[in-house]
Amino acid sequence: MNDCSWKDKDGNTFIAVKAKPNAKKTKIEGEVPLSDDSGVPVKKALLVSLDAQPEDNKANKELIEILSKTLNVSKKNLSIKSGLSSRLKIVKLTSV
Repeated sequence: MNDCSWKDKDGNTFIAVKAKPNAKKTKIEGEVPLSDDSGVPVKKALLVSLDAQPEDNKANKELIEILSKTLNVSKKNLSIKSGLSSRLKIVKLTSV
């Protein structure tokens, strides 16, 4: 996941995530390359399939849930900083 993440000066970690809503199963699929004009300082994003619908914030909530379990951190330490209505999202992991 190091190719998909970076840290700011305060020690917060940011993760580029490419979400695939309406999948059959929620799971982390691996990494996918990002285009040079994606606007993020990394070359890859974490590809996450979500069985939730992309409506009423359901897929975003499920994304936070799977990242929380995978990274073994509290959901309150994760937030979507950009891409709430996009498939490319920037998730912030607040230092604990």
